[in-house]
Amino acid sequence: MSATSLQNRAKYISHLYGKPTEVIILYKVFQEFLEMKMSMEIYEREEVQEGLKRSKEEVRKGKARSFTDIDEAIEWLKK
Repeated sequence: MSATSLQNRAKYISHLYGKPTEVIILYKVFQEFLEMKMSMEIYEREEVQEGLKRSKEEVRKGKARSFTDIDEAIEWLKK
């Protein structure tokens, strides 16, 4: 779900002076938000970023393999 869509589906509760203080969202939307947050936390981990950098370097150096389907990849792994 996009941020704009989330913003449009939220209900805001404001205090006396009109400033939003709380948000009410559907449980399903909340679950999607939590999943996105967990994914971002994993992505931002230092070891994940280092792995991505190594992978990009291997692809750049031509050390990566491409497979047409999963069966081909499994056969290559068995070797």
